Amino acid sequence: MRRWVVDSLGVSSCVSTPARWWHWRAALAGAPPWPIWNARWRRQAWAQPSEDADGSRRVVLLARSGDGGWLATEWRWTPAERAATRAWEPQRWQQLQRDVLAASDADEDLAAPPALLDIWRRHVRGRAAERVGPALVWQGEHQCVHLLEADQRDDPAMPMPLPFAREDSRLEQRAAIQVQLARAAPGATWPASFHLMLPSLPQQRSATYAAIARSGQLLVGRLWLPQKTGQAPLRARLEVALMAPAGSAAEARAVSLLDREMAALAALWTADHER
Repeated sequence: MRRWVVDSLGVSSCVSTPARWWHWRAALAGAPPWPIWNARWRRQAWAQPSEDADGSRRVVLLARSGDGGWLATEWRWTPAERAATRAWEPQRWQQLQRDVLAASDADEDLAAPPALLDIWRRHVRGRAAERVGPALVWQGEHQCVHLLEADQRDDPAMPMPLPFAREDSRLEQRAAIQVQLARAAPGATWPASFHLMLPSLPQQRSATYAAIARSGQLLVGRLWLPQKTGQAPLRARLEVALMAPAGSAAEARAVSLLDREMAALAALWTADHER
């Protein structure tokens, strides 16, 4: 067993210290993706699903300490060479693993359709991220990005008749939708009005749509993903806080960041649903 204090090292980040450590340890394990850290957790464990090259196994626990810090504990078991010892070791290891996993806080996933959650997880793979309330949070360049499912309050005019096929999308329809969105948020400005996104695949047939609005110091990217089934499109909302004035270079950079993040999400969706 080994144990160490998880130190923030004075790093300023959109993602908490335990979430960054959890991401680092998951990447170090080189195993199937761990669950994204939940800001509500005070204790969480993970058990290695397969053996290391030397046959050893590990289980990790990250827990809040009494002084408000975080302690990480790792147990490692390597089967003994003696046959007599190997006969009883596995049972003790399995019991230890069960006890550690039982100490974990219950998990509660984000409130979004499974299809959206899947592309969200894949989108942040390789980046430290954290589930905070209804949002998935990570750091994009120098901005904290919050991703969550859009609801009826965000888009009062929804459901919109958005075509699944790009060839069925019409400029007049998109202009009418932009008018609806502007009426629903009269105080907002629109650095990027409602538009058909560029294709991410050669000869792509399916359509995805996006818009970027600004209300005060909040910049919001809005993404619509039509479904082949004809059901209402899935919708996501990406938010960044922005102190810079409208029309500034800082605003342009933030708009570009949201545009890239939405394009990456749309590309994942398209790759799964184009056929």
